[in-house]
Amino acid sequence: MPILACHAGPRGRLSSLATMVIGAALMVGGCSPALTPSGSPAPAGSTSPPACPSGTPTPATRTWWQTAVFYEVFVRSFADSNGDGIGDLKGLRAHLDDLNDGDEATTDDLGVTGLWLMPIAPTPSYHGYDVVDYSAIEPDYGDVQAFRRLVDDAHARGIKVVLDFEANHSSDQNPWFVDAAAGGPHHDWYIWSAADPGWPNPIGAGNPWHASKAGFYYGLFSGAMPDLNLRNTAVTAALEQAAAYWTDLGVDGFRIDAARHLIEDGPDGQLNTPETRAWLAAFRNDIHGQRADELVLGEVDDAELTSASYVTDGSLDMTFDFEIGPAIANAVTHGDAGSLLYSEGSIQKAYSGGGAGTFLSNHDQPRIMTQLRGDASAAATSAGALLTTAGTPFIYYGEELGMVGDKPDEQIRTPYPWTATDPSHGFTGGTSWEPFAAGADTTNAATEGADPTSLRSTYRDLIRLRTAHPALATAPLLPLEASSPRVAASLRIEKNGERLIVIQNLGTETARDVALSLRNGPFCAAVTAAEPIYPPSLATTTIPAPHIDTSGGFADYRPLATIPGRSTSVISLSP
Repeated sequence: MPILACHAGPRGRLSSLATMVIGAALMVGGCSPALTPSGSPAPAGSTSPPACPSGTPTPATRTWWQTAVFYEVFVRSFADSNGDGIGDLKGLRAHLDDLNDGDEATTDDLGVTGLWLMPIAPTPSYHGYDVVDYSAIEPDYGDVQAFRRLVDDAHARGIKVVLDFEANHSSDQNPWFVDAAAGGPHHDWYIWSAADPGWPNPIGAGNPWHASKAGFYYGLFSGAMPDLNLRNTAVTAALEQAAAYWTDLGVDGFRIDAARHLIEDGPDGQLNTPETRAWLAAFRNDIHGQRADELVLGEVDDAELTSASYVTDGSLDMTFDFEIGPAIANAVTHGDAGSLLYSEGSIQKAYSGGGAGTFLSNHDQPRIMTQLRGDASAAATSAGALLTTAGTPFIYYGEELGMVGDKPDEQIRTPYPWTATDPSHGFTGGTSWEPFAAGADTTNAATEGADPTSLRSTYRDLIRLRTAHPALATAPLLPLEASSPRVAASLRIEKNGERLIVIQNLGTETARDVALSLRNGPFCAAVTAAEPIYPPSLATTTIPAPHIDTSGGFADYRPLATIPGRSTSVISLSP
């Protein structure tokens, strides 16, 4: 049983966490550590690592989004170029250099490589999720020329652009619905009933059926957002045409809003129906037919295994994982290393082929700094966990500053403070559409950008670390045993590639003389050197290399004499 010999724990039993990551370990390890190439047991008393297998494995192919770091932007709240108090495309374009200036030699920019723009189509609301015209720009934000310039300038800096796409519902002011409610040709573009069917609302937002002169129509989220009838091929064709419009303008992908809600199958079948998955798969294929490397990402606000199944069954390229953010916040708050490692292993198992969109908070949730009750060190450590684990991280605008905000939604989507100067904080020359969140005098881009110890600087350094070391994004994670319950340590190892150890002290106190161990590991050659690569303060620290034993692992490895509280460290191992 070579697999069990390679990965069995004490007395041949597998721990639950080891079982979770065993498949990944085998993929990268390339050896059965307790066996020689001939299959015979390693010599008794041997102190050398097991022999490496013959042959050269082929490196895995990565899509561009697997190693991207995204930044979610609410255009209305990011930067106003004309003094009307509303952010716009020109304002965003003027600040692209703050996000990524395209020059690897500079270090002031945040370094993100992807932008997710919340809705930019015409809308009667402030938020934009009720679309009036799927192939136009909201006038408050600019015009198509402004959008083209934004996309071109973003691409010139190495930033991909992904748009929010509202396939589930439109605005009740959309000409399609206006015509449908009047009994016109678009009537069957929406979902109607002569009487109220009395369905429960699966998300608790009140009766999903709404009265009108034309009868009752289905609008899960509100009467202002009637659901489209995606069983009607004409509706699908119109949405595909709209997507093609944006693709022709240069966008690199779409984030499908409310992706689990698209097609209902009765009162007990309003979520995750087979028809929904089939529609998404066909839509994804149509998008890929226009451009093979276009990202089709879905908002599946559900349990991890459910959201991941949309990727594994081919319905979507990526889904947001709604469990990892709360898991990180909880682990950091309570200093629980075991729960963090479990959650990191769980997301790796659920999305075994990649495709997890990870985040700490987004535009629908209390901001992560509010969740952490203003604890800056907890926010920095949470960022360290997000940006050193598997998946594609999404940073909500202002998260890197430590902006606060809680429900209602307007207070989660407040304007971005660029400077400490009241009252406009560099966002606008007029009066901002919404007041700034508390703390803008100190929680702003200018103040934090000039402080190398600020949260923004921490995000900047972590993003550069992730970009420079893609193993953090794509290499399988092997949890390490640590002698402290506050220290979460893991190994990331690629075939013929990087070997990284990530160490996080989730506790508030310094941890000393922490020993790390890996039983039955993937190493089949000695490690000759260990080098600190993060944080910069470790640059001059001498770190010993682990001794690889006959099981392909190591025991009682003490790379750091002290590990500061609430810190993230990354070490590179050399063969």
